[in-house]
Amino acid sequence: MIIKRNMILSLIVTLLANVILAQTNALKVVYYYPKDSLKFEKDDGELDYNYEGELYGKTTMIIHCESRFGYFEFVFKKKINKLSRIVEYKDGAVSEIFNFKTKHWEHEEGTNDYKGSRAKPLNTVVYSEHNLYAFVLVHDHGGILEKLKFQDFGNVVYWPEFDYSNCFISDENHDGKPEFYLSYMGESDGLDAKPFKQIIYAFSEKPNNKNYVKSKATSFYPAGNEDDVYNIEYDTNWKELPESIKAKSRKILKEHKIKYKM
Repeated sequence: MIIKRNMILSLIVTLLANVILAQTNALKVVYYYPKDSLKFEKDDGELDYNYEGELYGKTTMIIHCESRFGYFEFVFKKKINKLSRIVEYKDGAVSEIFNFKTKHWEHEEGTNDYKGSRAKPLNTVVYSEHNLYAFVLVHDHGGILEKLKFQDFGNVVYWPEFDYSNCFISDENHDGKPEFYLSYMGESDGLDAKPFKQIIYAFSEKPNNKNYVKSKATSFYPAGNEDDVYNIEYDTNWKELPESIKAKSRKILKEHKIKYKM
């Protein structure tokens, strides 16, 4: 009876220890968007909401994370370099460019300036040439330090877009260290396969190494080339991730594939 009682007490102590450890390792994560800018600045006055806005465009989302390994900000930005549109009318179409100074659409030089009736556009298609940026910032005694930087540049035939629903901070292996998940689609002109990239920034698994390691899984969607098939490529760092983190990455890829009906 004494042995059984000791075993039960030992089991209870172990369970309580695991609960306490899980609570200690738990992340506190809060999402902020441009409309919440005043709220964000009130909660955390050290960070300018539009981080490095002059260089990297407008902030589209910030994810704030508190962990026992530090306080972090995951900042997403989009810098629009050019906006153009095709406006179709009954008897013709007009190519226009947005003037960021005047805030008006203007006729694009070198294109047809259709002079017919423009009372009722039949269709309008807008094209955005832009760059994407993301930063992982860490709170330090002296302020905020830039820990990681992501960037991908678009152009007239390539249009990268964040998949915000799959950009988040998590701790899938429950070690108290946050992982930063960044997902985006690379739409483009032509028949080449379109990549959906799932990037993970995670703490190194090596002892005494406090640096982050970037890993990437890329799924390719056929866009017209005869021999193209849907496939996924994993880089070397991804293959070395803990199984729980890889499982989360696979789940994101699977759900994205279902979303695109592949």
